[in-house]
Amino acid sequence: MEPIDKVALLDADVINYVASSSAQRDFGGEIWTDISSAIADAEEQIEKEMRQAGCNSVILIYSPKTSTNWRKLVMPAYKMNRKAKPKPVCYGELRTALEARYDHISIDWLEGDDLFHMLHRKIPNSVIVSIDKDMYTLPDAEYLRPHVMAWPQYTTESDANHFWLTQVLVGDSTDGYKGLMGCGPKGAHALLKDYWVGGYFDFEEAWGAVVAAYKAKGQTNYLEQAQMARILREGDYDSLNRAIRLFNPDEEQWLYLPDV
Repeated sequence: MEPIDKVALLDADVINYVASSSAQRDFGGEIWTDISSAIADAEEQIEKEMRQAGCNSVILIYSPKTSTNWRKLVMPAYKMNRKAKPKPVCYGELRTALEARYDHISIDWLEGDDLFHMLHRKIPNSVIVSIDKDMYTLPDAEYLRPHVMAWPQYTTESDANHFWLTQVLVGDSTDGYKGLMGCGPKGAHALLKDYWVGGYFDFEEAWGAVVAAYKAKGQTNYLEQAQMARILREGDYDSLNRAIRLFNPDEEQWLYLPDV
């Protein structure tokens, strides 16, 4: 019996950055880099993560080369708090080399993270492979964090929605959205724990509690924060009309993407 073809949907942004960084040296202000070393390191990591996920093929998931990001259209301050730091010298050359060797995909305006769920749904026997904890917000998905998990785990819709609302409350200082003032992981757990009933997370009731908590602090940005914390799910991107369906439980809300 031939082995079942399993596809690793792999976060290539991270691998590309780490491998190109490790190949770079600064000799008194003179930057030296070794592209062949970067390619070898990246290929070794790709093969390692593919095997760990139990897969025999891979698709590299990249953020767009144009650096466009739909979240900045909704919240201009998104990721603005990150210190400007140039990418390693051979980052672009390495990406070109890896794209010539492997199947790959990127879409203007969508972060690499936003591609995982739609591809996971379209490709049978695929596994999402990323170090990013935000992948926990993707429902009904097989997911591997290669530096944390020994093997892939399955995330239910209830697990995904609970983690997503936790992010809405706690915020993400790295990405520049602050969540509910004064709310940390313990506060988020205390607020959301009562909405687990018989192994099912009641999202609608929990969302109502999140909104109430924001209003109690005088904050009106709960919808914006929820949209920032939400990694796109299947059906959230309309490729024909180039539009993002933003989370809004009260009305259909689409963000139409401008030309690059």
